[in-house]
Amino acid sequence: MRINKNHILLTALFFILIFQNLETSGQPIDLNTDSSDNQYYREKLFIDTDREIYITGEQIWLKVFNLNALSGTPAGLSKIVNLELIDGSGNPVNQVRMMVEGSSGSSGFRLSDTLKSGNYLLRAYTSWMRNFGEDQFSYKSVTIINPFKNIGDLADSVAGHPDNPDSGYSESGNHANSGSIEDQIITRFNPDKEKYRTRERVKADIVVTDAAGNAVDADLSVSVVKSFLAGNDRKFIIGTSTDPGLLNNPTDPPAYLPELEGELIRGTISNKITGEPLREIDISLSFVGKTARCQFMKTNSEGGFIFVVKEQTQPGEIVIQPLSGNIPDSYVELDWSFSDSYNGYKPVSFSMDSAMAEEIDNAVISMQVNNIYEQERITKDDSSGIELQDFFGAPVRRIYLDDFIELTDIREVVKELLPEVILFRKDKTPALKVVSSNPYQIFEDQALVLFDGVPVTDIENLLEVSSNELERIDIVTSRYFYSDYFFDGIISFVSKRGDLSALNNGSSLFRQVFEGSLGKKDFYQPDYSIDSIRLSRIPDYRNTLYWNADITTCQSWQP
Repeated sequence: MRINKNHILLTALFFILIFQNLETSGQPIDLNTDSSDNQYYREKLFIDTDREIYITGEQIWLKVFNLNALSGTPAGLSKIVNLELIDGSGNPVNQVRMMVEGSSGSSGFRLSDTLKSGNYLLRAYTSWMRNFGEDQFSYKSVTIINPFKNIGDLADSVAGHPDNPDSGYSESGNHANSGSIEDQIITRFNPDKEKYRTRERVKADIVVTDAAGNAVDADLSVSVVKSFLAGNDRKFIIGTSTDPGLLNNPTDPPAYLPELEGELIRGTISNKITGEPLREIDISLSFVGKTARCQFMKTNSEGGFIFVVKEQTQPGEIVIQPLSGNIPDSYVELDWSFSDSYNGYKPVSFSMDSAMAEEIDNAVISMQVNNIYEQERITKDDSSGIELQDFFGAPVRRIYLDDFIELTDIREVVKELLPEVILFRKDKTPALKVVSSNPYQIFEDQALVLFDGVPVTDIENLLEVSSNELERIDIVTSRYFYSDYFFDGIISFVSKRGDLSALNNGSSLFRQVFEGSLGKKDFYQPDYSIDSIRLSRIPDYRNTLYWNADITTCQSWQP
């Protein structure tokens, strides 16, 4: 591990450790772990952040560990974690969802500059954990300072439930191994020397062993921050066991499903006029854009549906609609992904003396200077590198409209440029079908027609779109299978804007912004091994100098 360091006297190292048990974590997970007493599988989360005190407008860097609550071993059941920032009154001021790969995940989000100064709770839980109540969620306290509002508003409070101040919640950062001394884990941080020059690189070894000196597997997060911004009470997070007798079982079946592959989009679809659920009909979910991402399913007897969305780390607009054009007026109501109940836990107490106030003033100045020069730096985000593909794969043919002479509308485009597409009438309405690439197969049904990734049933309306609006057309001339569905070819029209605005859909189409989940993000730090950067006159006033959530040790290495 290498760390760039430029504020020697103001740096501190904090890290969190989870003991890894590869044999246990590699086994498949049974949601009903004990059928004899209906003991369901349970998760336990722990939260680590780069520090404990933040200035509004700064980024919170965090890592979430996912454990088996009963054994304390790493687990990888849920792929999505809900994160909430809760103020002293119990109100969520920020709610995000984060992707977790394996037994841990990391990301970050920026604090709003409108937050009041005070103590806040970070609350983390999965969809599956909602079945067992808020007491099983993970909590961590942080302090947020708004330099443009009265810092005197900070109120000392006692951690715990308001009805019983002595019954404190189980805070994420304060769990230690309760076993014997032989079970303790020892972590050593060994820098290559004691003192460093400004912007000199630090080389350090992290060694994790048991009490006997044997190397163990560990999943670590490391941060280097100005000391007054970090609490002094951090402890190792080591797997702990939970008494199953203290945990209540949910209703059978559980109300909330685990998100095993990605985010679940749940809801009901109803007739807009009658309000009756649209029972057992075929519907689609699609993302508006130049990449076609569609899913198809049949609603249940109550008009309910569940879609799984993977690798959506950016906001996008979704469309949910019936596949049949004979159901023109529908209404969709989505289920809320976050818990609506709060058990009244308070943040830990916070007090500020005059010396600390002066240090925080310096941190505020550092934040403001850093924000001014932030545009001079190149930041990277791993999540932006995810390349999404059309759900149908590579088309048989792709044409770009700019390669041809200008035509009037899509009707003329189909007639002049698409010999494998036939315009015909079905039940007195226009329809499109493709000529199969298999000479022994004739398609009688109309093809699946998309516009900016969204299935289109009103072909007459589609044909009137100006050809000037189009960027390209993708055509699949073979039968496409999706679960229990099959389509006799696919025709995908993509507009230049890719936002569905060129198509007049009317008011019946359900469209809603889908925020997506936080993906992994790279922490920015200047590479001072490069002379031009090391000698640069751009000041470095970062309050968090280093954050790495992906440090692991292994048993094969011996100290």
